Amino acid sequence: MGAVRKAWIGVIAGAMLLVAGCASDEPRVVNPSRVPTTPAQPPVATPPDAAITVGPVEATTGMSATRTTAARPSPRPTPATGTIVLRTETVSGIAVPDVPVHLSRQEPCDPAGHDIPVGETSETQRLDAVTDGDGRAVFTVPVGCYYFGMTAPAGTNPVPEGMHSAFLSTAGSTVDGLLRFQDTAGPCHPDGISADLGMLDNAAVVDCDGTWAVIRFATPGDNQRIIRRVDGTWTTYVLFPHETCWATAESDGVPARLRPYFTC
Repeated sequence: MGAVRKAWIGVIAGAMLLVAGCASDEPRVVNPSRVPTTPAQPPVATPPDAAITVGPVEATTGMSATRTTAARPSPRPTPATGTIVLRTETVSGIAVPDVPVHLSRQEPCDPAGHDIPVGETSETQRLDAVTDGDGRAVFTVPVGCYYFGMTAPAGTNPVPEGMHSAFLSTAGSTVDGLLRFQDTAGPCHPDGISADLGMLDNAAVVDCDGTWAVIRFATPGDNQRIIRRVDGTWTTYVLFPHETCWATAESDGVPARLRPYFTC
């Protein structure tokens, strides 16, 4: 009986010890070397209004694939242009064709002031042309200041007028430049014709194109003649009355407008 009591007491004592161990408030000790730690990252300061642009990342390099394209330069502005018309004529207004003329642009210069400062400007552009049958040469050029001149053909007598200038001050405007010859300079002027033919009296010019002409003199009788200009000098082709037929005249270069002066 005593043995049974001792056994029962032992069981109760063991149970009490087990409960006491589970209810213990003693903290557990953990080895700090086995706990992983994460280093603290410094905060990234971002301006309050700053926009962050993240471009695509290239898979091979890991670098941003964002590309920056340089802006294309703006095209140069088209310069404003106008028109300068050079005219070659005699003092009396007769057009002188086939005259070499030129324009010379001068810079720096203020075209609105109509003044080219001597010794302060230089030629930046030169344009050359030959006047047409009406004694005109047309140039389309930038707004600016220009000198202009000519190369007088052999046998002509230009008026000595010094340096010529033209000023284009606004876009789209047209300016005329006049280059003059003495009236004797024109190939059809009576003074030159009479001098070439050795006549004391001036001839009356009936028809003239600078190469072929019909003239007559204010003297009794039939003194009309057809003349032609070769190498800058007038010579007589036929005197009236004459027996030259049109076939011969045509082969000699007589223009068709003079056909009525031939009767066969």
